[in-house]
Amino acid sequence: MIRSLREKLQSFWDRPTAALLLFMGVIMTMWTLQCSLLQNILGLDILETVTWGAQMTWGHSKHPPLSGWLGYFFSAVSGHADWSLYLAAQASLMIGVWYVYKLAREFFSPYPAAVSALLLFFLFYYNPSETKFSTYFVEIALRPVMAYYFFLALRDRKIRQWILFGLFCGLGMLNKYSTALLLIAFLVVFLLKSEYRKQIFSPGPWLAALVFLLVLTPHLVWLWNNDFACLKHVENRMTDKHAWYLPLLVIGATLYPFAVQGGVLMLSVLPGFRNRERRPVQRDILRWSLILTLIPSGFFILISLFGSGVILMWFCSLASWTGIAAVAAFPFVIDRTVFKRVYLLLILLTCGMFIGTTIDLLAGTRIRIHTKPEAIVDPVVAFWKSHRSDPIPVVVGTRWEATVMENYTPGRPPACEVNDDVFFNRYRDVILEKGALLIGKPDSFADFVKKTGYTDLKLQKITFPCRSLLGRKRTGRVYVACYPSRSEREKLHSAKNGK
Repeated sequence: MIRSLREKLQSFWDRPTAALLLFMGVIMTMWTLQCSLLQNILGLDILETVTWGAQMTWGHSKHPPLSGWLGYFFSAVSGHADWSLYLAAQASLMIGVWYVYKLAREFFSPYPAAVSALLLFFLFYYNPSETKFSTYFVEIALRPVMAYYFFLALRDRKIRQWILFGLFCGLGMLNKYSTALLLIAFLVVFLLKSEYRKQIFSPGPWLAALVFLLVLTPHLVWLWNNDFACLKHVENRMTDKHAWYLPLLVIGATLYPFAVQGGVLMLSVLPGFRNRERRPVQRDILRWSLILTLIPSGFFILISLFGSGVILMWFCSLASWTGIAAVAAFPFVIDRTVFKRVYLLLILLTCGMFIGTTIDLLAGTRIRIHTKPEAIVDPVVAFWKSHRSDPIPVVVGTRWEATVMENYTPGRPPACEVNDDVFFNRYRDVILEKGALLIGKPDSFADFVKKTGYTDLKLQKITFPCRSLLGRKRTGRVYVACYPSRSEREKLHSAKNGK
């Protein structure tokens, strides 16, 4: 039996693609189960994404619409079960890693290609604990797909590949505007090589551009009709106050993947690295992978040096090419032994992270992770029913509280973020005609009062318990009020004038 097991293990290391797929399947299951079993409520980013998707519009105040559509799709097909969004995040990561492997296979043999993909899991972007489906995860999935069809189209010159490249670039822009930086990097790669430049006179690149524009046009129309709300959000994020050392953090975020993955590769050839077979640096592959990584990263470094804000998670998808770059620059042959060692190191890291984050989720109580939805929804709905007999027409409030009510209340009343003009314009008529449930902090409704002219808000505090399985009990609170319907406001106005 021991001999049979040993033979199976030996055979396992001979199949790097199967080994990679097995690891991806196991880790996807592990993190999905951990989040589903130890987190009682979806995170803010997920709730917000589902709310955007429920509107089925071509945009909202922060981002283009794709992540919202996908988030709502996964929620809806599962009967709005939380596990589906954790699975969606993991599926996005695995799609991205798989296409990095497929792209690497166009240049490397199976072992170095599999190592290029496995190296990504040493980065915290790809091996998370509190998985939160959002634009970042869709970005991680789409960008390697874009690169894969880009290089296939350049090599094979097939119309179908150019069309797919244009389609996925359009979808990338429908998810996040920073995709434009990657498109610039693609253009640089295209122009640097004469063999590629000659294709400018062929129909492929122009068809890709046409498909890209066709996919993006409905969103551009939406932007025009909504005063370019998404672009204003990008501007606001870049002008947020930040610490003086932000440029150092941005440079660190750029170099971090290379340092980690280079360190892992060096560990994989120890001991006895002096006796290992060497190979030359694969310059072409290294060059394009660095271009795709460093052109967008360089832009973020530049704007941080000039005082603009940068969110470090913007670098998550830029790490996609770093595993390929590390393998291309590695001076030793990546064979079965190196692959095996990288794989085992990754298993050790993942087990350590999984155990540590599980203990943390079991022992540390956090309001936005361990609160049971019914602890908030039930008393808030009871408050509403004590004032009104009709269903809640719309929930106006601060982002977390309002989206919790939409996602977990029977009937799923739409959430309207209180200080979001796009949301308010969408639901203005419903709010003014039918009224609304207000929920949030007392000082969050100043702008709402100005927009509606109704100043007689009577906020009531509701407390709710929160506790992890092994942690101490905590108490959260929300403030709620009823904004009356038009007929109720007219009655109140008449009663005041009568007095």
